Amino acid sequence: MKRKTLDVSELPTMAFGHRDPLWWGVMLSIAIEGSMLVLMTISYFYVQDRVDPWPPDLPARSLAIVGTIEMALWLVSCWPMHVASKSAIKGDLRGMRIGMVASTAIGVAGAVLRGFEFAMLPFRWDAGAYASCVWGLLVIQSTHQITGLFENGFFTAILYRGPIEQKHRSDIEVGAPLWYFVAAGTVLTWAVIFLQILVTRRAT
Repeated sequence: MKRKTLDVSELPTMAFGHRDPLWWGVMLSIAIEGSMLVLMTISYFYVQDRVDPWPPDLPARSLAIVGTIEMALWLVSCWPMHVASKSAIKGDLRGMRIGMVASTAIGVAGAVLRGFEFAMLPFRWDAGAYASCVWGLLVIQSTHQITGLFENGFFTAILYRGPIEQKHRSDIEVGAPLWYFVAAGTVLTWAVIFLQILVTRRAT
């Protein structure tokens, strides 16, 4: 019996976007990590509804200002990451290098500010319900930041040291949504924690 065969030799060896299995893995990872951030946010407002006054130990306005600058840096870093992603699809090595270096450098600056935020908190993580919620949300989101920075740093090193393989273009392209997720998480923590500090301080 003669078996039918399918010639796939001319199909592309790599793909971008939703045609890449890695893209789906990243989307699922974002869904999982995003669910954790949402649950932490819900916990924050759950505790807020049962604690009066809230927040019981209001941090200084300067902390919220640092948090606002940090959020702005992460949002700005999304543009060079977008450039790197589009350059990866086109095979533009120079564009990938510029985008990755710029986004990583801006992200590092944001992560340094996050370190200052932890140092400026006027309470330990176990000082009370409010302290635990604030520390928990910041620590989880900081983990996402650090993970994104390490990944960007790894692929940036490959772009400069080589060897650069075709699959690395796909890796950089799918890394962009993960970077955007980190930036979105930074906006969420700002809206939940730092915006409330700014509003409350202004009212007092």
